[in-house]
Amino acid sequence: MLELEGIKRAIIAPRSTGVKITMLFGGLAAATLSRLVIDRGENGVPFLTFYPVVLLSAIFLGGRYAAACALIAAVIANRIFMPMPWLTVSPLARVAILLLYGLTIWIIIVTGHLMRRLVLENEEHARQQDAFNLELQHRTKNALQIMRALIARGPRGEDPGTYFQVLAGRLDALAGANELLRFGVLESAPLEELVARAIRPFDLERFIVTGQPCEIARSATTPLMMALHELGTNASKYGALSAEHGSVEITWALPAAPGGDVAITWKEHGGPPVTPPTRRGLGSRLLAPNGGMRRVDLDWNPAGLRCDLAVACAPASKA
Repeated sequence: MLELEGIKRAIIAPRSTGVKITMLFGGLAAATLSRLVIDRGENGVPFLTFYPVVLLSAIFLGGRYAAACALIAAVIANRIFMPMPWLTVSPLARVAILLLYGLTIWIIIVTGHLMRRLVLENEEHARQQDAFNLELQHRTKNALQIMRALIARGPRGEDPGTYFQVLAGRLDALAGANELLRFGVLESAPLEELVARAIRPFDLERFIVTGQPCEIARSATTPLMMALHELGTNASKYGALSAEHGSVEITWALPAAPGGDVAITWKEHGGPPVTPPTRRGLGSRLLAPNGGMRRVDLDWNPAGLRCDLAVACAPASKA
């Protein structure tokens, strides 16, 4: 087992061009000397000792170096180990020798290349799996911390049934954010789907949602989901969604330049007169900048609450 691990490490080890060339010519020199010691090519098969060098070159150095090794080996074998000079061989024999050598070398190089590729792919998969496990542990820890905060900072003196209903809604929002990110696998989330999930617990006919498709950064997904859910909960209890003809408008604009923020606006219409809160609870903490949700501006206009948010745009999204 240790020997196999050592071979794998030797295959995936990074090497400079100079080291690769040195290894290539060292292998060719070893093959040439060993054939000279054995029989100087007198027993035929002039390429015999070069085949292993070509295979090892394909495995440890790559296909291009293996092809170069095969060409150099052909020249050496022709000059030193061929039973008769190349020019004295009949044209038909030359073609037969070239075809046989070419086919053999092709099989050797392909075999070595596939072995090298399998090792490299397995190593990359193992690296990705380790990174995924670390990210999953990190996200699980963060989710547990958020859940603890949601439970510990719940409203005091409120009806237990109402408290657990609010808590369940916030936990659903947290779960929805993690589902959008496939629990840490994805680096971004589609904003339109996030908004749709955030407002799903409320009366969807009371919402007007407009905005171009875009992706937001992973660091913004959970804070934005929690913030939108909190805005919807407040609107249902005190704002536009508590009135018969109230509505909420959600719009967003893409950043003007790559790397900018997506500007999201939540605006309520037709609700009761708005008054600023008199105390700061967990809801206020959820409506504060956090991670990729870089800015939160609340306007307690009596005609309707307005919230402007700036969230980090995913690098791959197009502005």
